[in-house]
Order: sequence, then structure tokens, then C-alpha cells
Amino acid sequence: MSAETTDATPVSPGLGPSWGGVLLLCAGLILLGAWGWLAPEYLMARGFPLDDAWIHAVYARSLAAGQGLAYNPGIPATGETSPLWAWVLVPSHWLSQDVATRVLLTKLTGFLLHVMASGAAFLALGGRRGDRWALGGALLMLLHPDLVAASVSGMEVPLASLCIWGLVLALKARSVLALGLLAAAAPLCRPELPVVTWTLPVLFLLGREPLREFARVLGAIAVGTAVSFGGMGLWYLAASGRPLPATFYAKVGGGGPGLWASLMRGFTELLPGLSFTALPVLGVLVLLVAERRGRPGPSEGWRLAAALVGAGLAFCCVSFALIHPLDPAAFYHQRYLLPALSLLVVPFVPLAGGRLQARVPLPGHRLWVVLALLPAGVCALRLPARLERLTNDARNIDDVQVSVGRMLSGAPPEAVVWATDAGAVRYFGQAFVVDMLGLNTPQMLGADAQAYLDAHAPAYLETVPTWSRLVDPDRSWPTPRIFRPSTEYTVTRIIQMRLHALVFCAQGTGTYDIRGRTFAFRCAPLGPPFPGPP
Repeated sequence: MSAETTDATPVSPGLGPSWGGVLLLCAGLILLGAWGWLAPEYLMARGFPLDDAWIHAVYARSLAAGQGLAYNPGIPATGETSPLWAWVLVPSHWLSQDVATRVLLTKLTGFLLHVMASGAAFLALGGRRGDRWALGGALLMLLHPDLVAASVSGMEVPLASLCIWGLVLALKARSVLALGLLAAAAPLCRPELPVVTWTLPVLFLLGREPLREFARVLGAIAVGTAVSFGGMGLWYLAASGRPLPATFYAKVGGGGPGLWASLMRGFTELLPGLSFTALPVLGVLVLLVAERRGRPGPSEGWRLAAALVGAGLAFCCVSFALIHPLDPAAFYHQRYLLPALSLLVVPFVPLAGGRLQARVPLPGHRLWVVLALLPAGVCALRLPARLERLTNDARNIDDVQVSVGRMLSGAPPEAVVWATDAGAVRYFGQAFVVDMLGLNTPQMLGADAQAYLDAHAPAYLETVPTWSRLVDPDRSWPTPRIFRPSTEYTVTRIIQMRLHALVFCAQGTGTYDIRGRTFAFRCAPLGPPFPGPP
């Protein structure tokens, strides 16, 4: 999607493909240095901004130890919604036994994938011709504050972005083998990513390719998708008796707001709330309409831009429909959308630049280069604030969830903890963890959950306000340990969730309530009340 393909008017020479790639690589190195300068605490001293990132780390550690996708040691579980991301993180656990080093390697791995995804976007937009507007679009993606933050968050966002832009390259090359492999990889990055692998080729190729070629492309994608979903479905059935990951049954639906309310909140609050997003998205839509009305037939650049935006919007619709964006400003909800964000904002630079260059006579090659890079520069101005928020989110998680896990680092392996947040408590703690939400304990999803809990009587109980509580706890138990953040709580706007309590179940019986489900328990105290560091 270059200036040459968006309009027939001749344009001045570009930068050259090699120079464009060099500049993009240099920008990545500068960005890495800026990260160390702007957020050294996050780089070297903090964990992750979401407890879910520690869940990925749990599965990666299990794979590295040769135990497969297991949450508790040796017991297969279906809580990993991005198995490929867990595999990508395995080398981080092979290379070091030190948790801080593993965390740093995880962040650097995500950042490298983000740079690679931006490079793939550069090539897909016209980088092979050295198009300056392609470089501007790729730099906009590389420097986008929310994508940078996501790349070092311990979450799978950069891997999913790389898969998407790899798909775009394979689609432009008409490589059936690459399309099939990427279609197989997509569900292993994010379960909803096949929305893009199907929508993108249909929008880009329909009506312009011979039916035979169109069928070859869709056939390759169909085979890859079927192999991936089929293989993972068999694994899920064997591990849990259900064909989908446990997180789907635990998170999707649940009697929340309706579809229309979810879509409205997503498109009017979550998406516009991201950095430098509303203007590019609206700009792309306007430019697509203007370009289409002004030409007898759509150019390839127009088709690609329309396909990218259409696939991005389809992904947003599915994401908002599956997970209601209850807290649009929280990274917890934003991360579901971020894999497709680049599809919405990156086409803005080539489309706007190509149209401007075709209609406005500006002398000088350097001036066009400056204009091509201007959106990325404006976008990058929000980077310090975004990294500051990222650092504080990670501090919150370290102060609360990680501290709960470290408190259980000395618990005997046969002790059981009933947990609400199930990431750091499993990664750092030694006790057997029952994920009471069912994300990593699929036995909690069925009607026989009480029987499973009876067989796993708790020594420790974790409660989180608005999510879980003990009903009439025994007053003879030791005073619960309360964990609270040392800075402003920014992980979510639900301020009550800043406090987590860890209760030692010393004796007797009780009742545990979580999201409207109530379970009885009999204490099975093992080990000291609070075995980890204070």
C-alpha cells in the first residue's frame, strides 16, 4: 500500500528498501534505550502489569520442565489461551532459574517480536519499494505507546501482531504454504485471531482474483485452521472433557450486558481511549470513502487498506462481544483488542500520505520524509505517560498478587490454597492451587465442583472484594494477612480489588462465596499459618 498504488499521479523516489529497514531497526534500538531511560524500574525491578501474565509464565515453566501444559505440577490444564506464547517463553526458563532474569527475558522477547511485527508491516505496506509512507506506517506501529506497553507486558499481544502481519505478507505473495501455517498458528496465539485470518483474504481478494486462486487461498487457510482447532480441541477434551479452553467457559457470557451494550462501550470508550487511535481510524475510513468515490475502480492499495481495516473492525466486534469491556481504561480489557490495533491505525499513513503527495506540490524529498514520520513522532509523545502507568500497574501486582504468592513460597506442596487470582500465587507459591474461577481448574466449571473441592480441602483461602468472600469465618483462626498496593491503584477502576486477603484455615468448617456460587469447606491445615516472607 504505497503512494504509487493509491493514486496514479507520479511521486518522487522513496528512501530505498535497505535504508527503510535500517531506519526501522535503528528506531527499535532507540526505543529500547528510551524504555530503559523512561522506565528503568519496570525494566529491571518490576514484574508484569497483569496477574494473567504470571499464568502464561506458569505454563511456560511447566513446558520447560517437560511437564506439558500443566498448571499444578504434572496435571494437564486448559487455562493457557495462547499455547504458542507459552512455547515462545520456554527459552527464558531454560536460560535462567532466577525469576528476575526470566521476567527480563520475557519482556525482551515480547519487545523483539514487536519490532519484527513492525518490520513485517513495513514490507507489507510497500517497504520493498522503499516507500517512505510504508516506513511512516511501520514507525507509527513501532512507537505506538499501547503496543509498546503490551509488547513488554508478558502477554501474547506482540506474537499475535506478528502472526497478523505475517499473514498479510503471505497473502500478498499468494504463498499457500505460508497461509496454511499462519492460519494454524493464529488460534494458538489468540483463540479469536482466526477472525482476521478469514476476513482479511476475503476482503482483499474477493472480486479481483480468479475463482480458482481464491479457492486455493481459502482452502489453505481452512486446512490450517481445522488442523489447529482440531488438535487443540482433542487436547482440551482429553484434559478437561470440554472442547474449548476453560477460560472460555469461565469468562465468556456470564449474564453481563447485552451485545449492543458491549459493542457500544468498546467502540465509544475503549477504542477511542487508546493513544492516537480515534483520529487515524476515522481518517482511514474517510480516506477510503473519498478514494473510492474518486476512482472508477479500486487500486490495490485501496483494497489492502480496506481489508486491513475491515479485518480489524471485525476482530474488535468479536472481542467486545466475547468479553464485555467493563473497565475500558484498564489494560486487562485493552489487551484483548490490541492484537488488531495496528490494522486500524497503520493504514492511515500510506493512505493520507499518498493522497496528499498526489495533490499538494511540495518541493524537496526531505520534506515528504518528515511528513511521513510526523504521525509516529506525535504518537510517541504519549510514550512516557504510558510507561509510567505500566510501571505503576506492575508495582500494584507485585505488592498484592506477587506478595500473596511469596507468602506461600514455604508452604508444603500437599497444602491446598483456594485462590481467586491464580497467576502469581501458583508461580511463586509451593501449595497446590485450586483456581476458584475455573480458569485453570476446569473441575470448577461443572456441577460436581463441590465434590472436587471436598477432595481438595483448603489450608489457605484467598479472597478479593467484589469477587470472593468468606461467609461467617471462624473467629478462632489467625488474623488474615491483608495485601495492599503501596502506590495509587491503577490496575482497574474497581478500587475495592486493591485489597487481597490470605486466610489460614486453622480448623473447623466454613463457606466460600465466589461470583454468586457458594461452596462449603472443611479446613485441612498443613504447615505454618503463613510460611513465606512477611
